[in-house]
Amino acid sequence: MNVKNLERDVVERLAEQAAAEGMSQQEWIRQALRRTAARMSPAELLAARAAQKPMTDAEFADVRSKAAARRQTALGRLGAPGRRR
Repeated sequence: MNVKNLERDVVERLAEQAAAEGMSQQEWIRQALRRTAARMSPAELLAARAAQKPMTDAEFADVRSKAAARRQTALGRLGAPGRRR
């Protein structure tokens, strides 16, 4: 794969990022492309979302209670006070 007509500032920025990670620019770009390829595109996300059925009220309440419990556990581990209302 060759990328032509890439702006100089983009090339310089990629070189800076690669240097900061201690790797060659080519390897850094390879890794960035692997990460990008592993993600779903916006069109794929929309298609996946359209294929899902809506969550029931009971399922939503269950998710909320589990999230609240995880939050309280995390706050306890951190020694942070609970939220006041």
